[in-house]
Amino acid sequence: MQRRIFLKSGALALVTMGLSPRFLRRAVLHAETRAAAKGKTLICLFQRGAADALNVVVPHGDPFYYSLRPSIAIAAPARAAGGDGALDLDGFFGLHPALAPLLPLYQRGMLAPIHAVGSPSSTRSHFDAQDFMETATPDDKSTRDGWLNRLLAATNHEASARLAAAAGGDVAPAALRGIALAAQPPRALDGAAPTTALRSLDELRVRAGGTDAAQLEALYQTMGADLVHGDGADAR
Repeated sequence: MQRRIFLKSGALALVTMGLSPRFLRRAVLHAETRAAAKGKTLICLFQRGAADALNVVVPHGDPFYYSLRPSIAIAAPARAAGGDGALDLDGFFGLHPALAPLLPLYQRGMLAPIHAVGSPSSTRSHFDAQDFMETATPDDKSTRDGWLNRLLAATNHEASARLAAAAGGDVAPAALRGIALAAQPPRALDGAAPTTALRSLDELRVRAGGTDAAQLEALYQTMGADLVHGDGADAR
């Protein structure tokens, strides 16, 4: 499929993943309300595939955009017919019309498109470029771990201190610090720091009931000296 047809059809990655602007809004509000006590939450959406940035965030105020793209340019808002034109942001840039659900987020100050940001690598390999983005080491194929895993490792001490304060004892950061909503961890999460991959939050459950569940809860309520207390608090 040609990338411009992919965008024009509106089958954007955010939609095919089942995510919506409401999901992003909830995530931001959740991070803001819990930041003081639990630390900040970083959410990274890596949209695999090809995207034409100049037709995603359209520089409709630049005449060179139309002179250099006579057949594939997105019409300016004022010249659009039938709602096929760019959705104006600031008089110069506009969103592709298929991104209409994101426009309210921009208007509320919750979304900021950033142009001309990417990898300095000159590789023409799509697959190498994706790897370089996930390892954060352009043109270096020897890197074994991803940038998100390195971030987890670098902040484990801070996380341990927060968990220990909440649990009343020493607690080591566990795999729930880094979670991928995927069948397996992406390259960005590969590395020594423990992580978890889930295709859906519905997969995360404790298979216990009745007295088993009561006994499990009792473990969570034990004293800080108990060997299982730290893992119990972290599991909660």
